[in-house]
Amino acid sequence: MSRNNPVKSGQIGFFFLDFLMIILLVVNLLWIVFDWLFEYEMLRGYLYGVVPDFTEMYATSIHPRFILIDLMFVSVFLAEFFIRWAMAVYQRIYHRWFFFPFLHFYDLLGCIPVGGFRFLRLLRIISITYRLQKNGIIDLSDTAVVRFIRKYHGILIEELSDRVTINILTDIQREVRTGGPVVDRIVNEVVMPQRESLVEWMSHRIEKVANDNYDGYREDIREYVQERINTALDENDEFARLELIPVFGSVVRKTMEKAISDMVFSVINGIMQDLASSRNRVLINEAADVLFDAILLKEEDTELNRLVVDTMDQSLEIVKQQVRVQQWKLRDLAEDEQHFRELLREELMKADADAETVPDVDVDTDASAPADTDADAPVDATVADDAVTRRDPDGRADTPSKKPDTPSKKLTRHPKKDGRNDQNGKKHCGAHGNGAERSGTAGF
Repeated sequence: MSRNNPVKSGQIGFFFLDFLMIILLVVNLLWIVFDWLFEYEMLRGYLYGVVPDFTEMYATSIHPRFILIDLMFVSVFLAEFFIRWAMAVYQRIYHRWFFFPFLHFYDLLGCIPVGGFRFLRLLRIISITYRLQKNGIIDLSDTAVVRFIRKYHGILIEELSDRVTINILTDIQREVRTGGPVVDRIVNEVVMPQRESLVEWMSHRIEKVANDNYDGYREDIREYVQERINTALDENDEFARLELIPVFGSVVRKTMEKAISDMVFSVINGIMQDLASSRNRVLINEAADVLFDAILLKEEDTELNRLVVDTMDQSLEIVKQQVRVQQWKLRDLAEDEQHFRELLREELMKADADAETVPDVDVDTDASAPADTDADAPVDATVADDAVTRRDPDGRADTPSKKPDTPSKKLTRHPKKDGRNDQNGKKHCGAHGNGAERSGTAGF
């Protein structure tokens, strides 16, 4: 519990009282359920077979006095209720003193010792638990029960609100389609009061378009004006007669064409520059005002009405489609995807760790194999050297040859001189294994 929170520190006694009340309510509800089940003969017979002494004591002493014992619990619950009511009045938690029993009606109904009213005490447990959670005494937000309740409570609220919203939007669409006064009210109560702002916005947009885009299209406008003037002059018979003037006819025509083109373009250029200038804002505002009035002319009301109705109907339909989307399913899919990614990341990390440890074992195994082979090789060579000896004609044995090829050659030559030496050599080789045979074969 935080010491920096004076409210919590001043209510320590009430928090302990809440814990005590939760314990009493749980015990009372469990006892009510047990006593209700005790009415059945099957359960009593089972208890008589398991705990006969307790069953006999409960059947004779507690079960007949169920109402009296339950009234003892009720007296404690009522005492706690009146204490909290008095504290609420003293601390002025509610606007009026009699608001407390109306807001906590389930506490009073749960104290009625009749049938189903007793199970309203479960709501008291929920309210006390919520109060402790709200004040930070306990934290059940990460428990499975709270997550389950929060999830399906959100689903229920979302589904109900979606149905209500869709019904409201459908009613609005029906009213708009049947020609209700919605469109006229929108024009008169929404559009017209914003007339000055809309005209100002339109004039600002005209000025911005003229200022930003005219310079880029200046030459194109000049070429277009020149082309239209040339076409008009070619179609004019009076202007074509200028070419009949001797010597100067064609020159005069071209000069007049250029002069007319320059004058027209100069007029257009001046108009566009005036539109782009902030000094002519009054003129632009008047032009936008005239345009706005033209849009709202009475003879155009039918077409405008149809356009507004279609626009509103399509907009409401889009909103209804968005409302129909079950957001809780999207949230569940996002949570499942995140959980899957975490599991996949853990599996990849585990696989990487296993991949780092497996090569170390293989290297040790491969490194130990040549060592064993090398260790056996000198033993075989020694056996071969010990087994193969050289004899002189007198029968004396010389020292074993140190060269690798000599013992194999001596092995093939000396047994012819001394048969006994050949038998002893074979016995000696048999005693030490097949090392001499491998050395002898290698010599050949």
